Amino acid sequence: MSDIQVHGSGELIKLLLKSDLVDELWLKIYPLTLGKGKNLFNNGAIPAAFTLIESLSTPTGVIIANYKRAGKVKTGTIGS
Repeated sequence: MSDIQVHGSGELIKLLLKSDLVDELWLKIYPLTLGKGKNLFNNGAIPAAFTLIESLSTPTGVIIANYKRAGKVKTGTIGS
């Protein structure tokens, strides 16, 4: 099976999340705010649990985090 990578298309990511077709996320978090921003996890995204596999921060403060699908969503409090 081949991988599909999406760079810079929030609308395609939303469609894949809504269709429950995402098994891994690589998120880049930038230390700035501009306007309202974009929300990737709204408009019908299927609830899914992910586990942090690795992360790093760059000298400019960008956080790069790799998450893999972790099964069903577990609800509760932080740390439990």
